[in-house]
Amino acid sequence: MRRCIISLLTITVLFNLIACLPTLAKTTYPDTIKRQIIDNLKDKRTDFDSSKPVNIVKMVKTPKKNYYIVLYTFSPYHTEHLGDAIFKKEKDRYTFVGGLASTEQNINNYAMYIDKVPYNLVYGFNEDNRIRTLRLATLNKKSSYTAPIKKGTYFVNIKKLPRNTDIEKMEHFYIMDCYDKGNKQIPWNECVE
Repeated sequence: MRRCIISLLTITVLFNLIACLPTLAKTTYPDTIKRQIIDNLKDKRTDFDSSKPVNIVKMVKTPKKNYYIVLYTFSPYHTEHLGDAIFKKEKDRYTFVGGLASTEQNINNYAMYIDKVPYNLVYGFNEDNRIRTLRLATLNKKSSYTAPIKKGTYFVNIKKLPRNTDIEKMEHFYIMDCYDKGNKQIPWNECVE
């Protein structure tokens, strides 16, 4: 009887520990990511004010395994900026590997490498889920693509570029058009600014 009670208690404790592990992981990774973003902003941005809050607003897995794009807001001076950071997940740890671009406009767009693979990143603020599609193209119009935007206050779209693309020498993509839910064009200044 004694063995049975001890076994039941042990099983109960183990089940409770297993049930608590996912909630523990969910509460710890944003704190470490946020701390790494703040530390990197302090080191690399002269306009960063550490007395103002930094808020993580979205985290998206990239097409490249174990890499994540984290969107965050911060306020240098008097305007709120939306920024991005790239993290790599290894053994349940998130390590900062790049990014820190930011914009005070609604949308930011730039080319980057993730683990030596070229991508074009578009992210932004989508007030009232107004934007559903962005059309991007190079100025010479030789390359273009359409970026579908998922519902949500903030969005991220990652487009893999051809492997041999040198992002330093390539024609950069620019946002040409924005479309709403009904596929009606949104004026450019309302979309981006």
